[in-house]
Amino acid sequence: MNGLLLFILTLSLTGCWDRTELNDLAIITAMAIDSEEDKQVKITIQFIIPQNQVGSMSISGGSGGGKRTTVRMAKGVDIANTLANLQQILPRRLFWGQCKTIIFSDSLAKAGLKEHADYLVRQPQIRERAYVFVAKGKASEALRLIPPLERNSSEVVRELAKMPISYAVTVEQFSIMLNSRTKALALPLIYILPPVDPKEPTQTIPYIKGTAIFKNNKMIGEISEIETRGLLWIKNLIEKYTITFKLQNTDTLISLTPVKAHVNLLPSLHNGQWKMTVKVKTSGDIVQNGSMLNPTDLAFLTELNHQFEEEVKGRIEFSVQEVQKKFKTDIFDFATVFYRKYPKQWEEVKEEWNEIFAHIEVNAEVDAHINRPGLVNWPSGVSNEEVQKQ
Repeated sequence: MNGLLLFILTLSLTGCWDRTELNDLAIITAMAIDSEEDKQVKITIQFIIPQNQVGSMSISGGSGGGKRTTVRMAKGVDIANTLANLQQILPRRLFWGQCKTIIFSDSLAKAGLKEHADYLVRQPQIRERAYVFVAKGKASEALRLIPPLERNSSEVVRELAKMPISYAVTVEQFSIMLNSRTKALALPLIYILPPVDPKEPTQTIPYIKGTAIFKNNKMIGEISEIETRGLLWIKNLIEKYTITFKLQNTDTLISLTPVKAHVNLLPSLHNGQWKMTVKVKTSGDIVQNGSMLNPTDLAFLTELNHQFEEEVKGRIEFSVQEVQKKFKTDIFDFATVFYRKYPKQWEEVKEEWNEIFAHIEVNAEVDAHINRPGLVNWPSGVSNEEVQKQ
């Protein structure tokens, strides 16, 4: 017993000789990677300025009373070499625990990302849940911005990526896609919003618009926001997304907010023809009725349900057809779905899969439902006598 007591007392006297103080760290929030003309890479890191963090919100709200982050950059032959060079000019140790945003420039993406992805996956300090983006132009420019609301530009794109209207990819997902059966990859594209005051070009934000498409780990093009929505539907990532469409044969607009959606991919193979059925079940509320029609009328509500279905169906099929025609690369990961059902047949054609993907017949079957009265109303500002009933 005395020996045990002595051991406990000894432990209580142990000092924290290997502790790292906060003031010894450069807490990184984001990393941007650009290509250089001499085939080197340039890395820009955004890191927190500790002295600006305490009490800043009480001074000036979201703007924080001044810059909360700053940037440093270095060049090297690859990411590992560049970060080593960067550490040489920083008096604080690089700390990656808060790095949640990684941005590649589009020029680097076009040259290929596989070797750079290898570092991100092997480096244990970089979080697997950090988001990966491609910037239109120089990646470093997105980290030099001073947003009016969020604490830094990294936080802006991170919060936008979390929203259900955006396509988001983490480091973990990035690695999985690069090593998938098709090696197809899609990453969200970042643009810089024009500043309100041209005299203050950094007083703005980066934002997500469209998706970069990769084939054999190299960026070969991009798809629009409309086509990206189709990608979200197929990958079952739609959540609380607003759809606006015109009533048939009119210029009247109806806006719906789907409150839930569930997607199943059903592959089939007959006589050498590969087919994919995208079965969608979704529902939504009317959030704006621009017509003079009463949505509580059963006949009109039935027609709205039909047009809702056609709108979702059109978006899905249009997205697939555009990717098939322009890029011939399976960013939807149909290959995995076919492999699970037809492993032997898929193995026989895996070397020609991109060509087969370009000719897959894709049909969307949509079961859409607009919630019944109680959640929908007559047109606002219109008297009952003015409402046209079908």
